[in-house]
Amino acid sequence: MSQHAGVRLLVNPAAGRGRALRRLDAARHALAHAGPFDVVTTRAAGDEARLASDAVRDGVHTLVVLGGDGTVSRVASSLIHTNTALAILGAGTGNDLAKSLGAPVFDYAAMAERVAARNPRRIDVGEIDGRVFVNAVGIGFDVAVLQRTARARWLRGDLLYAVTALGQLFRYRGLAAQLSTTKPLADPGVTTNSSVRSGPPATTQWLMIVVANGQWFGGAFRIAPDAQLADGLLDLVAISDTRSWRRAILFSRAPWGAHIHAPEVLHVQQSEVRLTCDTPPMYEADGELYRATETALTVRSLPRALLVIT
Repeated sequence: MSQHAGVRLLVNPAAGRGRALRRLDAARHALAHAGPFDVVTTRAAGDEARLASDAVRDGVHTLVVLGGDGTVSRVASSLIHTNTALAILGAGTGNDLAKSLGAPVFDYAAMAERVAARNPRRIDVGEIDGRVFVNAVGIGFDVAVLQRTARARWLRGDLLYAVTALGQLFRYRGLAAQLSTTKPLADPGVTTNSSVRSGPPATTQWLMIVVANGQWFGGAFRIAPDAQLADGLLDLVAISDTRSWRRAILFSRAPWGAHIHAPEVLHVQQSEVRLTCDTPPMYEADGELYRATETALTVRSLPRALLVIT
């Protein structure tokens, strides 16, 4: 362990399409006021998890990540159930976890003060297909949007997802999937102790299915307004396929979380959700795209598994 390994800055130069690299000097300057630290930099895809494991091995008590949700997610996979705390300096596209945490991740000086104080809290993470996520996973419409954003060149930040989603809103054909949970799903329009608000049957054609640990999604959408990061539960928000004009209404309500009470929306808080599709689906976890290994996917909460600086 180096003499400065109490705090370590992990930088993903590619995060936010190069934004992290452009903000590295500002991050260094802010952290210098919090005490000694060292710096490690990713050089290839997948380096984040390895470098985070190295930090745990070296006895680092706070690993500061300069990057976005994808970088944070890959780092977190190596920090769960350890005593190394995660701190975020925002430099990505969406930064959804930071919104749910309420951490001032774009105010590097304020985050440096919190790193120096080191008063972390434990939050839940989720797991799907053997992969850890910190904020949300989704299948359906949002996968189509992310595939499209990967080809976009003229937009950045929260606006990128929102504009691309609007462009795909009337093109996406829907996804057939069956849902099941650890508690029975209620009939449409019935509110029960299992937190079901309302919604369509559990087997249907869906516009999108999101299983959320945090409240925010896609940078600008409060997809699960009731979600709490440390309650041991995940919020299933499943939107059934519907006519174009209803899609537009739901889309317009989502930034404020007002979509959640619409009749097309099934919302339930559970510790585990199971999804079954005809073929292994594409899914996104914290903004990164993956192909499932099986037709049936289980999404589960790992309660209080991650230390974070907020």
